[in-house]
Amino acid sequence: MCSGAIAYWFFIAPERSNQPAGVGSTTSLAESASETHGHQDPSSRVSSSFKSDQTNVRNLDELEEIQSPFEQDIALRIFLASQDELQVGELFAKSQEIFSDADRMDLQSAIVQRLAQLNPNLALTQILEMSPQHGSTQLVGIVFQEWAHSNLDAAVSRARTLDEHARESALGAIVRERMDLSEDTVREIARDLGNEQIAISAITQRKIQQTIGDPRRAWTELATQLQNDASHRWTIARVAIAWIDKSGLEVLDQVQQSLSNTETRQSVVRNVLLHVAQSDPSSAFNYALTIKNDPYHSIIQSIASSWARSNPRAALTAASEIDGVSVRKTAEEAVVTTWAHGEPRGVLQGIAALPKHLEETATREALTAIARESPQEAAQLVAAMESGPMKSSGATSVASIWSRQDHEAALDWIMNEPGIQELRNELLNSLIYRLVEVNPELAMTTALAQPIEESEDGMGMFGLKGMGMESNVIMTLAFSNLDKAVELFPQVREGPTRIYTSHILSGILVSEGEVDRAFAMVEQVPESDRQRCYFALATAWASTDPKEMFNSMNRLPSKEVKSRAAMVLVHTNRFKKSLTDEQVEEARGFLTKEDAATLEEQDAQALQAIFMGF
Repeated sequence: MCSGAIAYWFFIAPERSNQPAGVGSTTSLAESASETHGHQDPSSRVSSSFKSDQTNVRNLDELEEIQSPFEQDIALRIFLASQDELQVGELFAKSQEIFSDADRMDLQSAIVQRLAQLNPNLALTQILEMSPQHGSTQLVGIVFQEWAHSNLDAAVSRARTLDEHARESALGAIVRERMDLSEDTVREIARDLGNEQIAISAITQRKIQQTIGDPRRAWTELATQLQNDASHRWTIARVAIAWIDKSGLEVLDQVQQSLSNTETRQSVVRNVLLHVAQSDPSSAFNYALTIKNDPYHSIIQSIASSWARSNPRAALTAASEIDGVSVRKTAEEAVVTTWAHGEPRGVLQGIAALPKHLEETATREALTAIARESPQEAAQLVAAMESGPMKSSGATSVASIWSRQDHEAALDWIMNEPGIQELRNELLNSLIYRLVEVNPELAMTTALAQPIEESEDGMGMFGLKGMGMESNVIMTLAFSNLDKAVELFPQVREGPTRIYTSHILSGILVSEGEVDRAFAMVEQVPESDRQRCYFALATAWASTDPKEMFNSMNRLPSKEVKSRAAMVLVHTNRFKKSLTDEQVEEARGFLTKEDAATLEEQDAQALQAIFMGF
């Protein structure tokens, strides 16, 4: 293969595959086809569907009716070519209503490219008015791809006015599009826009393309210059792969030694070995074992998984022969996990043939793979298993996956399947968090239907036993939907569950600035138990807004609660000066003798309990 073709495969084709959908040139495709087939009439090779009237649409609604993505893209470009500046601008505004991020970006990329041809300033203005999370930075690059050709001076001038992120996107587009300019000109533009390194990287990339036929030279003279830019790690890896394909795996020693950037070295070595593992997994695996700096054994894990996809038995045999306990465990589990995902039913049938210490991992991962395809089948397999850790682990995985697909079916299985009765509480405690996300009312109803176990373990009223499951519902909701948590709170059963839930929830409310609602919530707790809840309220208030707490001491109902608030105010003010010395002395006046002594002695255990709200 000639060096030019190699360069295309290594650099041009992958980069184009990363472009937003709809950015490619229809004209260049037609020209390429014409060149390939000589004088043959291009229209004679176009499919009947391409020539149909279906590609002639009048609006975006008609575009959605086209099923073929290829025809849809052609129709969109024909449609956009017929629109004027005002019409394209209106289409862009309408496109922002599309819910799907991927669909919206596909459409907007094409619209922006057309608008940038007609009026790049207008295109840029509309993009900058978008929310950043809608991909505005990427669209800025598309504008400057066009602008760099139509009016380079105007493009550079406008880019100077952008914020840092948008300016770098614009610069990257200008540099990529105008590599026909001299190196000095490209670097001058980059310096003008504040980041010469973008130009240097692009120039180096171009030189790599030109020298890829000699990968050793491309590596030693050029590739290592890019190692401190994370965006070029795959380019560096491709040069290393080309070098190793030509000269052998021993070259990887030189590759490692020449890369001083740790993250780049890890990425390049992993990608090179994954490439080698496709044809010679044993050599890749053995080399990975020689790597000294492999945090968490991530490289050997990747290679073991790769080998397991083609020959899991050989991979497991090699993994089991590793001397180091930690790396052996990582490799074995990687093999078994990949094997179980690829052949889940076969692994379950042959589970007894696996080493005993891998049975639980293999069972769990096999059931996970089956559950993704058919949670009902996985549920039946779990129910038929003997009681033990493997059953518990497998049931938890199945319930988790099933709940993401159909939470009501998963709940019905947990509540009514006799074969998992001994695991019901364990599974329900896991499922309840998923139910809170999708249906808080169902989560609350389910939790309230569960009996409260008596507290027998000496852990006190806030132990795991003696607490209703609804406390988990309220606490989970409090961090995602505080209003809903407050709305459902009155349903919490009286006793330790209501006291504990109020205790925590009131503290969260205060932390969010909802002081009045926190006081109202504490009032719903029986009077005999309110002081503990006021302790939590006062602790949270004094920690999050000490000045307001200090000015509102009279709102606290008792000298004990005021003393608790004063302790927190005085203690935290030692580290974060929020109160004046006079205010600190005034706060000390609220301390009881016992709390004053605790504060003076800096009793760590007592202070920890205070800051936990107890």
